Amino acid sequence: MNKPYEDIKPYLNALKNAMQGQPAGLIQDALYDVENHFYEALATDKSATMDALVDAFGTPQEVASQYIQLEEDAKRFLNGTASKKPMFNGFFEPLSCFSDYKKLIYFFISLPLSIVYFGWLMLFGIPAFALSIVVVGLPFLALFLKTQPYIALIEGQLINTFFGVRMPRRVGRLVPSTSTKPLSWQVIWGSLKSSHGWKVALYSALHLPLSATYFAAVWILFMGSLALILTPLVDPIIHAFSPHLAIDIDWYWLPVTTIIGAIGMTLSMHIARLLVTLHSSIASSLLIQRL
Repeated sequence: MNKPYEDIKPYLNALKNAMQGQPAGLIQDALYDVENHFYEALATDKSATMDALVDAFGTPQEVASQYIQLEEDAKRFLNGTASKKPMFNGFFEPLSCFSDYKKLIYFFISLPLSIVYFGWLMLFGIPAFALSIVVVGLPFLALFLKTQPYIALIEGQLINTFFGVRMPRRVGRLVPSTSTKPLSWQVIWGSLKSSHGWKVALYSALHLPLSATYFAAVWILFMGSLALILTPLVDPIIHAFSPHLAIDIDWYWLPVTTIIGAIGMTLSMHIARLLVTLHSSIASSLLIQRL
């Protein structure tokens, strides 16, 4: 590990401690920004010392309070201070909650997206890992691991948008190498021993079966319930234009199908809420880089 990082690490540890209790995504962004700031300052002025940089930049406690305040201001600007009361209460409350529909959208797009993640893992990651048994495969494996923080960033932004869970808005922190060669063994070894890339690769492997489970648990029930509501309305119209097609559910069953369908749709949204808690926990553990 290079000396500049050893000089910066105590400050990063103090900043992390000062931000205890804040979202892990916010902490990762703060550590990323501060670390990059100090590296650039030390690279620009070789005679600079950490004490002088800290005096100019601020103590960890001051920097932490600034990040926390900025995050609160951003939330207030994006979400507002007053929240609208839901149209329904109790069991049917999700039907009038816009955030629950956003969760459904994520569970819909996560399945095709998981195929992309899994395809990248199988087409590049697994062959690179197999080739790494011989030395020639190590650069390809290191390159694959270097792409993982960007996958984590993309997935984190989706989770942040659709779940409202604060995820990192920068790529994972990488300790700069003292080597100037992009394919040096020092750079390769640094990528291989970084746990963040391996965790994101594990997330990519788990995402496909998880997304398929989410889709089956949420969308099949939701769409089936919606179809049950619409069938008494749509079937007679279709039958009027095509008399040879039978009516599955007559129009006079509409009150019954509406109640049963609304219950099914609401139940799917309650299931989605539980799955959001589960998936957010998995994403936080595997996608967020810890110091």
